[in-house]
Amino acid sequence: MEVILATLGIFFLAALLEIGGGYLVWKWLREHKGKIFGLVGGLVLFLYGIVPTFQPAEFGRVYATYGGIFVVMSIIWGYWVDKKKPDRFEILGSMVVLVGVAVMFYFPR
Repeated sequence: MEVILATLGIFFLAALLEIGGGYLVWKWLREHKGKIFGLVGGLVLFLYGIVPTFQPAEFGRVYATYGGIFVVMSIIWGYWVDKKKPDRFEILGSMVVLVGVAVMFYFPR
């Protein structure tokens, strides 16, 4: 159980960094915020690239699983930051993705 919690923590941290960094770059380019948004966003995205390397599995499985976590975190980000309540299909899709992630990454081989 400790390993599962640790790997989930790494996945969620990576998602937070990728979404947060992308959001800052988005603000800089699309909403004409200051260059500091772009610089900080780029630094955060760089850190995102490092975090998944702490996972115990190989690259392909890590990034496939991370993709599912990213989907769920994007929905959560939209709710918390953009104040966009997810509809039932976004919630259902997120649940399906999480089941897929669990099968891919955590089922014994």
